[in-house]
Amino acid sequence: MPDRRILVIGSSNVDFVMRLKSLPERGETVTDGEFLQTFGGKGANQAVASARAGGSVTFITAVGDDHFGRAMEENFRLDGICTDHILRDTQHRSGTALVMTDNVGDNYLSVAPGANYSLTASHLDAISDLFEGASLIVLQMEIPPSAVIRALELAHSKGVPTLLNYAPVRDMSVAVSHLIDVLVVNTNEAAALTRLEVETLEQAEAAAEVLYSLGPRRVIVTLGKQGVWVKTSSQGCHFAAYQVTPFDTTAAGDTFCGALAVALVQGAETIEAVRFASAASALSVQRLGAQPSIPRREDIDRFLEANP
Repeated sequence: MPDRRILVIGSSNVDFVMRLKSLPERGETVTDGEFLQTFGGKGANQAVASARAGGSVTFITAVGDDHFGRAMEENFRLDGICTDHILRDTQHRSGTALVMTDNVGDNYLSVAPGANYSLTASHLDAISDLFEGASLIVLQMEIPPSAVIRALELAHSKGVPTLLNYAPVRDMSVAVSHLIDVLVVNTNEAAALTRLEVETLEQAEAAAEVLYSLGPRRVIVTLGKQGVWVKTSSQGCHFAAYQVTPFDTTAAGDTFCGALAVALVQGAETIEAVRFASAASALSVQRLGAQPSIPRREDIDRFLEANP
């Protein structure tokens, strides 16, 4: 039986979440909030989402040599994620995120990277044997861009496909190219990468065409309530969003990427994989917090049965 291991390389954060009736304006104090301390980071969220969706996951990240770092590692292990190659940084604290969300699911997010920036290209070179035999490498943009570039190069040299969630767009030194097999972006990221306005389905299609022309085999533009635009060599099509009432959209995109990775390595065609990932994301927005909101495989399967 082929190895279907997913190698996720990315960030880990401890999240401090405040749910409010409304998000504050500049200089405004909004009280009567609900507080939750949990774990997040795009890399960690996608690793957890893949594991809960039924994937075999090895996670490469850097955490601080502190209470939060140890707690995050234990949390990964509880989800069945291989943590043998996590870097523990004695010089920096674990990454931290502050999240505010309101009653309709909109949010503000800010991040102090901390140990996440200690995950370097040289560290990946030292563990390059882990790339061999993996079914998919999953990446995001909350670690140093040089590490993302090196991961793409190593994966290409070993014939392993890659999924890059180009989020956040804070540094565009990582070229959109043939080294990326699956590129996942939201409307803001698509707009930043193409310098096009991306608000309507027609604009999403145009942006996807531009990004596809740069080399990726598949381009997926997530559109929130409007669903997903998919571009492959054989098709460009729209997948409508599942109609749910959002409670907190934190980690919705990460849940989508993690579930998408599992469906792809398990042999699903692109549209079927997008359907599976969209169901996982729809479930996640109905719960508070990043990793606490990520559904398990049985939840996703049950949702799909009820929403064919």
